[in-house]
Amino acid sequence: MRPRTELVAILAGLAPAGLAAQTDLDLSYGRWYSGNRAASYELRTDAPLLGVFSHGFALQVLVHDSLGRRRAFYGGGWEVHGWRRQRVLGPYALAGVTLGLSTDTGDQQLAALWNVGGGVEWRPVWWFAIGAETRYRVEDRGPRGFWGPGAGSRRGLSLAVGTSVHWGAGSGAGEVEPGAAPTRSPLPAPRSAPSVPLITASGMAGDVVHAALDALGRPYQWGGTAANGFDCSGLIQYAYALHSIRVPRTSRAQATAGAEVTPVAEALKPGDILLFSARPGGGVTHVGMYVGELKFIHSSNTGVRLSRLEVHDPDGAWWLARWVGARRIIP
Repeated sequence: MRPRTELVAILAGLAPAGLAAQTDLDLSYGRWYSGNRAASYELRTDAPLLGVFSHGFALQVLVHDSLGRRRAFYGGGWEVHGWRRQRVLGPYALAGVTLGLSTDTGDQQLAALWNVGGGVEWRPVWWFAIGAETRYRVEDRGPRGFWGPGAGSRRGLSLAVGTSVHWGAGSGAGEVEPGAAPTRSPLPAPRSAPSVPLITASGMAGDVVHAALDALGRPYQWGGTAANGFDCSGLIQYAYALHSIRVPRTSRAQATAGAEVTPVAEALKPGDILLFSARPGGGVTHVGMYVGELKFIHSSNTGVRLSRLEVHDPDGAWWLARWVGARRIIP
């Protein structure tokens, strides 16, 4: 089942002007059941909001199978999603409302389309995903509110399949994405890897740093958190989890964990989480762990390795230019 070409073109033309600044672009096609017998088309954006939550604009069209425009809904609105992009394969929740025009065989009215449901998403690479959703929809003509829609309202379950692609800033080569490191650095890699530093930290912080260092050489694996390899935030979570300390799964969530540390080398302690951004003013897209002696460990596209916070080192200068913050988990 594919969306009609002309409908996709119309929706693309109606997309918000600020789309390039959004994180993901989703396109889905589905069926609305429970007697409604309508095909659903949706175009939406999805950008980080807070913690595990994201949000975006949504354009929705529902067209009756046989009555066509004589029983349809056209509108735009807002949705909030929970737990998207948390793992390679995983569930998420959604809720939203769309305002638009509802047409029936004899009239047309302003209406609100209320949506609540969930889905499952498979993201084989960071920039592309496919998934399926189920929603309970209420088309509230009037509108009066989802808690008391009028007699002419339509409601029921819908199922949809769709794709999601990364859009806008951060999608180019050489930029860092959530859970990943640059696929191509504009600066040459260092000729030799930094030596393993002498760990001066004691207690729990030292144990966590040693746990991370034990993973040196492991391959990079998107969504990896164990022996099969690590992504950047997975390595951090793994090292802390070995010592019964819980930290969030994603780099964006880790950017708000613990206490803030001034992003200068003199303020750092082993075990601190270093935060990096693909572009000035952008969100956190990569993380590493400070291990001492101006070195940090992280999982990049070449695997788990050490890098320097050193302006005279080509690799270190690349990371220094993108270092935007630090968080302390262990006081």
